[in-house]
Amino acid sequence: MDAVRDMSGHWPTSAVHFESFGADCHPQADDGAFQVVLQRSGLTLEVPADQSILETLRRHHISIPSSCESGTCGSCKVGLLEGVADHRDMVLRDDEKSNQLMVCVSRAQSDVLVLDC
Repeated sequence: MDAVRDMSGHWPTSAVHFESFGADCHPQADDGAFQVVLQRSGLTLEVPADQSILETLRRHHISIPSSCESGTCGSCKVGLLEGVADHRDMVLRDDEKSNQLMVCVSRAQSDVLVLDC
């Protein structure tokens, strides 16, 4: 895949799609807590450093479709309305990363993420 990625780097992102089944979804040393605002319900939740957004949503009885929980299937994709995400998935194309995020593995680079859910 690396060779194909290198050779197709000049192609539009819509012309090629990569799927890898080995995303690193383990916590990282610099992970910190952040807030998510759920636009539709108005709820604001604190996501601890050692928990995913998905786990936090579940803890508050908010149901989001999910499957792999490793950032490789795309089933937990939600809209990103505000904030800067730390995308750790293997699904989103570059042109999707400004307005979507995978809640199973992605984190925040900003203090708050506003999600369309």
